[in-house]
Formats: sequence, C-alpha cells, structure tokens
Amino acid sequence: MKSENREYTITAYTEDYLGLIGRINAIFSRRRISIVNFNAGPCEIKKVKKFVIVIRETEEAVQKITQQMEKQVDVLEVHYHKNPYLTAVLHAS
Repeated sequence: MKSENREYTITAYTEDYLGLIGRINAIFSRRRISIVNFNAGPCEIKKVKKFVIVIRETEEAVQKITQQMEKQVDVLEVHYHKNPYLTAVLHAS
C-alpha cells in the first residue's frame, strides 16, 4: 500500500556558505521533488542561515531527504514536521 503525499515543512540550520542553496536544491531535483515554498534567511545565531522548505511528499521520502541534507558538510541540523492545518482541511472536506 502506497503512503499518502502530505505537506511537510523541513527546517535546516546551516553555516553561512556560498553555494549551499544550489546544493540543497540539487537534493530535491535529483529526486524529482517539487518545492512548494523555499525561504532562506539569517538565524538568531551569527553566521548561521535558516532554510524553511515546504514540500508535498510521503513521510518516507521526507525522512530520506532530511538524512541526505544532514550529510552536507555545512548543514548543522535538520528537522521536519507535518503541516497540521492542511491535515485538518483534508479531514474537514
């Protein structure tokens, strides 16, 4: 049985490194995963960037992506979670 595609938010904290956006984008491109929303900006900690990426995919695929992102040298930490609002809207329909 195939898992359902749901909306997930991936948050990654990285060192401030030129070209890291391209490397992160390549992880999604290789797996042919469309990005719904991509935000990058400064973090509360100096010289650390925060990436917030929203995708629609299965949980297994999201786990693999976060593990792949963590393997990048300049990535400090990666988390993901389901978007509860979208889940509530789907059940209300």
